[in-house]
Amino acid sequence: MQLMAKEAMKLKMSVLFNKFILNKNNINPEYPNFWNQKYNNNDAQWDTGAPTPIFVNWSKTLKNSRKKILIPGCGKGHDAIFLARKNHDIYAVDFSSKAISFLKKKSKENKVSLNAICKDFFQLNQYYGEMDIILEYTFFCAINPNLRLKYIKETSRLLKNGGLFVALLLPINKNINEGGPPYGLELDKTIKQFEKYYKVLQCKKSHLSIKPRLDSEIFVIMRKI
Repeated sequence: MQLMAKEAMKLKMSVLFNKFILNKNNINPEYPNFWNQKYNNNDAQWDTGAPTPIFVNWSKTLKNSRKKILIPGCGKGHDAIFLARKNHDIYAVDFSSKAISFLKKKSKENKVSLNAICKDFFQLNQYYGEMDIILEYTFFCAINPNLRLKYIKETSRLLKNGGLFVALLLPINKNINEGGPPYGLELDKTIKQFEKYYKVLQCKKSHLSIKPRLDSEIFVIMRKI
């Protein structure tokens, strides 16, 4: 009887521990479940529901040249689908299974071919040196600020020599100490961190920013050095 009681107690403790881990993961943005819950609850407030106007305009500069483009934290993949339609080789990455499932469904509905990858951005070493372009929007501000230097180095590793990092960096009008996501950023400090690996070609606000973000984001284009 004592043995059975001990086993029952172990089982109960295991269930409680698993519930604790699940709840912890649901409230911690460093885990996929946090973002899965956002999608389940239709609480993806960062999602504009359409391709990013600035990226749509920028994509015209690519003309007829097919590019290998990686999009970290792609979410529902509006930009990924738009660029895939333009015949670019798209690698859309997100560790949220809900986001990737949505993207796969939408790409099939739109009859476009792309690579929808459910994986942690920091585990993409098989693609080192392969990308022509990395397209960044709302991922840099979502990760823990302690990971930003690692992120910058990782983007450089993924790009070919001379590859481009094209991004909207935000929110520039939020103090990093206010927490997040989204986590605020100090623009000058952030640009200096990128300059260890990149030459800045463009860094300015754009009139094409969506209205709620007009004063909170900067459009940057950088070339890997």
